[in-house]
Parts: sequence; structure tokens; C-alpha cells
Amino acid sequence: MSEAKDYAAEAGTPLERAKAYWLYNVNIIKHSDNKHFTADLVSEYLTLEEATVLTPTTARLVAKLKVDSSYCNPLNSLHGGAHALIYDMLTTTSLAPISRPGFWSYGGVSRTLTVTYLRPAAEGETIIVECEVVHAGKRLAALKGVMKRERDGALISTCEHDKVNNDPGDISKI
Repeated sequence: MSEAKDYAAEAGTPLERAKAYWLYNVNIIKHSDNKHFTADLVSEYLTLEEATVLTPTTARLVAKLKVDSSYCNPLNSLHGGAHALIYDMLTTTSLAPISRPGFWSYGGVSRTLTVTYLRPAAEGETIIVECEVVHAGKRLAALKGVMKRERDGALISTCEHDKVNNDPGDISKI
């Protein structure tokens, strides 16, 4: 797993770092003996559009996602579980531009992930996902996200995501 931090650290711009982190994780899943439904499935329909470092402990990430039928409920709109999956993956990816060895280089593990659903996203629709690292400290990170319809900017859902740093070693020396 240490390759993830090295791969992202070698990339230059914040967007290149986020894409490197994303691709590393997609490749792990694609070449795993375990069949996961996460990044491998989402990556076919998702593009990372923008990443910005705001401060050494905050960042912003924007992605576009086409709502595929494989993510839909029987009403042909984005399933609630798909919202959570997408938020989990993208808010974690938003940490990549500010990560460094010993500081969120592994993406951490979730403590809480709360999604508030406001309106449906129809199959075939393109949505914009905006994620923000509100604050990343030594041990804990507060992340948030919003999904909007591309066509009219209407808010689809929001999320709050709290994570714990799981980088190896003594993080008290960060």
C-alpha cells in the first residue's frame, strides 16, 4: 500500500495527485483476486475535473459522473447506496492533493459518513460532485460533499464524512 503515497507524491499538480491516487486504487481493485464493486465500477463513468489545494490542511475536488443504470434503484434514479459509495471514494480522493508521507497518504478509514438526499438524479443524467477537505489534522479529517445536476445546478444530495488517519508509523511526529 505504500506505493499509493509514492505514486501520488510523484505527481505534480493537485489534479495529477488526485488522479494518481484514484488510478492506483482502481488498479488495485482491477487486479485483486477479490471482486469489488467500488472504484472499478465507478471509474468507467466518472472523471476527475478539478483539484485545488486551499491551505496545507484543506483542499477541493470536482468530478463528473454519468448516472448509469447499474447505480439506479427500481425508480431509475441514483440509488442511495451509490450516493454513499461515490461520496466515500471522492471525499477520500480529495485528501490526495494535501497528503504526504505520514499525513493522509493512505486515505484514512471512515468513522462516519452521513448522506442527506434531496432530489433524484435520473439514469443517464450527468452530475457534478464537489468535495472539500474542511480540515485534515494529524489523526482526524472532516470532509464534505455535494452532488448537483449538471443541467441546472439543482442540489441532489449532501454528505459529511469523518475519517481517521491510518498511515503507518508514529503520527505524533508529523
